[in-house]
Amino acid sequence: MLTLDLPATETTPRVHHDPSTSILRIEGESYPEDVVAFYAPVIAWLRQHLATAPASLTVQFALRYLNTSSSKAMLDLLLLLDEHHRRQIGIIKVEWHYDPEIEVMLETGEDFGEDLAVPYKLVPHP
Repeated sequence: MLTLDLPATETTPRVHHDPSTSILRIEGESYPEDVVAFYAPVIAWLRQHLATAPASLTVQFALRYLNTSSSKAMLDLLLLLDEHHRRQIGIIKVEWHYDPEIEVMLETGEDFGEDLAVPYKLVPHP
């Protein structure tokens, strides 16, 4: 079974997949010095995981802050999920958790969800 558990640092989010619930959660702040180096293993893991055609996967984004480069990485992850959903392999859901006091994260979540076919839900979560 594929596992993924990257601990949070001062500049990177925790990225954790719980196989018992089939939830991939990305939470914290994201402004790594090298965004590509940080997210490459996450994207590789997601590609490999989706290739196994799991019955379902819920991806929860719970970010308090992300820089522009991290936004591109989030979009890449969302497009992978959307593509998988469009091929109708398994059930993919995306949840964008945001603190209602951080309006920019709600707006970011709204922007990301605009053109996706994958089930996408905004979840207020202080």
